[in-house]
Amino acid sequence: MRTGLFLSRDDGNISEAIDVDSLAGHFSHLPVAKVYDNFFRYSDHRDILKTVDENGLDAVVLAGDSPKYYDTVRDGRLILEGLKSRGINENKIAFANIKEQGALAHGGENGEVTRKAQLLIDVALAKVEMCHRVKSMVVTPRKSVLVIGTTPGGIIAARELLERDYRVYLVEREAAIREHAGIEADILPGLTAVQMNDRADILLQTEIEDISGWCGEYSVVLNTRTSREEIKVGGIILSVGDDAEWIGKLRPKMQLDIDHEGLLRGKQKSNLIGETREPGIWFIPFRKNGDFLAAETSAASVAVVSLTALLDRTEIEHSVLISEVDETVCGGCGTCVKTCAFSASSMNLTRKLSVIDTMRCKGCGNCVVACPTGARDLVSYPEKFVLEAIEIMSRAELDDSEPRVLAILCNGCGYPAADAAGRFAIQAPELKYSTNVLPIQVECGGNIDTLYILKAFSRGFDGVALTVCRDGHCYHVVGNTDMERRIGLFREVLRSRNIDAERLRVINVSPHEGELFSSEIRSFCDELKSMCCEEGRP
Repeated sequence: MRTGLFLSRDDGNISEAIDVDSLAGHFSHLPVAKVYDNFFRYSDHRDILKTVDENGLDAVVLAGDSPKYYDTVRDGRLILEGLKSRGINENKIAFANIKEQGALAHGGENGEVTRKAQLLIDVALAKVEMCHRVKSMVVTPRKSVLVIGTTPGGIIAARELLERDYRVYLVEREAAIREHAGIEADILPGLTAVQMNDRADILLQTEIEDISGWCGEYSVVLNTRTSREEIKVGGIILSVGDDAEWIGKLRPKMQLDIDHEGLLRGKQKSNLIGETREPGIWFIPFRKNGDFLAAETSAASVAVVSLTALLDRTEIEHSVLISEVDETVCGGCGTCVKTCAFSASSMNLTRKLSVIDTMRCKGCGNCVVACPTGARDLVSYPEKFVLEAIEIMSRAELDDSEPRVLAILCNGCGYPAADAAGRFAIQAPELKYSTNVLPIQVECGGNIDTLYILKAFSRGFDGVALTVCRDGHCYHVVGNTDMERRIGLFREVLRSRNIDAERLRVINVSPHEGELFSSEIRSFCDELKSMCCEEGRP
């Protein structure tokens, strides 16, 4: 396999703390190891794609920004789509986050930060080496949208979708269209336009029972007053205001993120407000203060324009990043069926094997850990890769005066919180944390196998921090619950091996809580240092 390594100076944000040129020299044995000022600048972007073509690369490691950056900034995925258009499989693109979890998190400690950056690159190289190519599915997007909620934003979104010749299902769980005190006169004409349009169905006293699929092709089961019916839509827009109860019911069906008040929260605080993890699902944020109607109108327009930009395509390609089954090992016990919160696992009774519904599987990995025979594995984070990543981290030459900590970060909250900690450290240098804290990303807390923890301790780590979503906020619904149960039992296993159970720490965070992540990690390192002294270790 021909792998190319591209390193970013990020216009000095990275290169002020990390010697990226020496890193390029260290990895000069690769077919390509090149340094750029900024991946997202036109000239650099173009040269990366040209280099891929000229060198026949079939795998790429991007050492620079966090992988989250590519998903949470508008047009951030442009370079990834460019790589895929050159034949690079999505599972053969990996990221070394040397910015948020390197240069920004640790600042001017050039030598130590550069050594950590080298480790992160080694792990990324292992990922593209050990992860197999994934299949993709192409769907022809449906020109229909489900709008949930008859708030002003929902009515405005429905009206704009109809103007774009989309079919609209406007669903409300109440018995009547919601009242809009003080703005009735502004809303009524638009509502009447929706009611009179033959391409609009307004369904009152209707609950969303089930949702499966992906952008362009969702199957939605509705429970109405008199019947249960299934509709097919290309996308979904939520406009439920501050109805936290309804949000609570909808959240697990669509992997929605919520804030501490139980209200919907987007992927990013600034330029992608209203976007969820699912590109086919948008929401209209609730605004407490200011010009309520203007905010609803603007947010509805953004949601409609963004969603229809996708659905107007002739086709949408989806990488199938799911849990897979090794049929030679599967014992047909059905444990995965009981474990899956998304009804993605079922049993083939004839063959006595577990099977996966690709339209339902979210790739959380809870079934992987639960499987008693080891027949399950994640396409994007296979067990052999995570174990190899721990092995790579354990071989690092680090500062012996500080504890060595493995930070296992869930993709939903732990990883973005660690990124936020790096950005926060720019304004508050006193909250920078040790370069001996070495991160490994997993999809979900439910995918954290106790084998990973034992491996870390056996390879000399002083502590293991599991950084995951807050209770009730897990993107994968039950991942945290199942993890906490396993970890509670596992602490007894640690004690039986004469390992202090306090060396294993669970840190619950929200995606934007960088300050909390930093303070918790620093506190954990201080406690580990005290434990090491008490045990007579350096």
